[in-house]
Amino acid sequence: MNVALPPKILLPIYALSLGLSALLLFWVQLMVAKMLLPLLGGAPAVWNTCLFFFQALLLLGYGYSDWITQRFCLKNQVWLQGLVLLIPLAVLPLKIAGDGLPPVDANPIPWVLAVLLLGVGLPFFALSTLAPLLQAWFSSTAHPQAQDPYFLYGASNFGSLMGLLGYPLLLEPQLTLTHQNQLWAGLYGCLVLLVGLCASGVQGKELGEIRNRPRDITKRAEQFNHPDAPVAPDQSFAAPAPTPRLQLRWVMLAFIPASWLLSVTTYITTDIAAIPLFWAIPLSLYLITFIVSFARPQATLPKLITGALPLAGVVLVMLLLLKITQPLGFILPLHLIVFTIAAYLFHQKLAQSRPNPAYLTRFYLAIALGGMLGGLVNSLIAPLVLTTVLEYPWIIVVSLLLLPDLELGTGLRLTWPLSMGLLLGCLLIGLNLTIAQQSAWGFLMAFGLLIGLAWIWGLRKWRIGLGLVLVGLLGQFSLSSLGNVLATERSFFGVYQVLADSETGFHSLIHGTTVHGRQNMTPGQTQVPLTYFTPTGPIGQVFTAMGDRFQNVAILGLGIGTLISYAQPGQAWSFYEIDPLVVNLAQNPKYFTYLTSATTKPQITLGDGRLGLAQAPDHRLDLLVMDAFSSDAIPIHLITQEALELYFTKLKPTGLVAINITNRFLDLEPVIAALSERLNLFSIIQSDQQVSEAELRAGKTPSRWVLLTKDAENLADLRTDPRWRKLVGTVQISAWTDDFSQLLPLIRPLR
Repeated sequence: MNVALPPKILLPIYALSLGLSALLLFWVQLMVAKMLLPLLGGAPAVWNTCLFFFQALLLLGYGYSDWITQRFCLKNQVWLQGLVLLIPLAVLPLKIAGDGLPPVDANPIPWVLAVLLLGVGLPFFALSTLAPLLQAWFSSTAHPQAQDPYFLYGASNFGSLMGLLGYPLLLEPQLTLTHQNQLWAGLYGCLVLLVGLCASGVQGKELGEIRNRPRDITKRAEQFNHPDAPVAPDQSFAAPAPTPRLQLRWVMLAFIPASWLLSVTTYITTDIAAIPLFWAIPLSLYLITFIVSFARPQATLPKLITGALPLAGVVLVMLLLLKITQPLGFILPLHLIVFTIAAYLFHQKLAQSRPNPAYLTRFYLAIALGGMLGGLVNSLIAPLVLTTVLEYPWIIVVSLLLLPDLELGTGLRLTWPLSMGLLLGCLLIGLNLTIAQQSAWGFLMAFGLLIGLAWIWGLRKWRIGLGLVLVGLLGQFSLSSLGNVLATERSFFGVYQVLADSETGFHSLIHGTTVHGRQNMTPGQTQVPLTYFTPTGPIGQVFTAMGDRFQNVAILGLGIGTLISYAQPGQAWSFYEIDPLVVNLAQNPKYFTYLTSATTKPQITLGDGRLGLAQAPDHRLDLLVMDAFSSDAIPIHLITQEALELYFTKLKPTGLVAINITNRFLDLEPVIAALSERLNLFSIIQSDQQVSEAELRAGKTPSRWVLLTKDAENLADLRTDPRWRKLVGTVQISAWTDDFSQLLPLIRPLR
């Protein structure tokens, strides 16, 4: 093929194509998730299925790119890739529909996979092929930098970063899902044209020519050991194929930062500060480390920073084990800074070990595999085999064990052995062999990972032994000060703890930093509702004023079943709870007795609340309580226009909807106000924030509740109660629908 574009134009075209393809990849995942939410709810099996569908398809796309570059000449590659990109145009804009709702009584995973495959499979696969393939094509052009095209990986990651930040900041607040879908389809068409321009610059160099031409890059040994030394060009050489061991190193160098990313994100957003959209910060830092690592010239961290990393890692491990989360201004930056430095070092090592461009696609396939394994371990395996979030301290320790082999210079000669000794001593102090059996399969997983890494890296025997000891001790650390923990259990939604306070007699269910329920176990006090549900609080006032008229009550969100204490004989109560573990804890009389001691035995339906309620009879309920928002993760699909319309079809004409909008970081009042106005509802709100010290000691917590109904007369005396006021939005915001929602204007720290 002839060169149709001059080199000065060729590089920007390639960079723009790579950036746009990565942006569209990130964008479509976020957009499709919103499309599916009303159909599928928030069940973790569903969302883990979506996550691994995209990861598997990305890996398949990278595998295709490796296959096509090894099997076809450049001319045929261009023609075949053209077909791969053009075929998805026939299914755009995306259509996520499926045949009706997912099966109620069957496993939804096959249905989810079928819907995703039919709705987004073709365009996503086509996009996933471009990052490695375009770089391989660029290496065959006449551009002066074609001999080492890996710097273009920065353009791809920059596009990912723009997709990650641009969607919640720019696209979601301004466009409905329908308009987002149309814009995405238009940009995909533009990308096809850009890739055509890229193909016009491809020359007839085949793999053999690329393997044997000179490359102006630093020799590996000099690059690892002396990154500041002058760069001397290599002589012309025939590049050997990457060995299996080297390819496994690539996988592990990608796996460790990916696993650390998921670990720190889960920890921060559940145990430190469950701020909506905060998950984007660690992911942004992760992408930035990729961008900087593959940039030219490559930045080198000062030895002071790399030398301090082992000590900082040990401090993090101890903070995790001791469950120290305050002061927030110190703890939060520490987690993010240590993660960013470590991720950069591993990604830097990955960039330094890049092969000849003839094997570029194999290199990126290994990176994709490492990322997928990180997601597999953290999202699926760890919640099944571990009762606590042990994967976070484990991945930190594994990273520390490998630091000396990243050849960071003399900065580690003193700090590394001192840090390992300090960590070993601290873990021995907290040794508790009685808890070793709780996560036996988790220990096997960790030991297997460590032994595999030892073989791949060729670790010395003494360091392997040290690693096995540290990993084992991490899972057996406990101090007597933590002896008030009655139970620690884990599900796909996170880690729950049941805590006992010997002074007050309270048992509390804790998820991260959120209290999901509290009960006074003192005889004679066990049926007194506490926390957000006290008799003097807003929801307590509702039951006091009109509880005897509620014949049928439904509650979205179980907690520990506190509200059942308001039930009266002859009433029918139903709870909808998405997490089976919460049901098990709430029904265990060793921990809580609201449900087991209730005079009215409620029906408990497992699954997403909106989907479960849709199966209930119409016009039967007197009261629907929504308590799914006391956690700081907001299930948006439960407070859209379509959701509220569903709720009122289940209510009698005199029925009420009570919504607990208590939240540390989000002000949900404007959303409910906008929905109330659009649906012509009468709504009142009470913000019960002035809680006395005596009330706090008695178990009451501040809360905010909203009542919605079709007729003001349904509120009885509450509509004239001075503690309640008419609901008026404090921020101008559009009513949420299944097609449009935005969180950013509601986040309190940003207002």
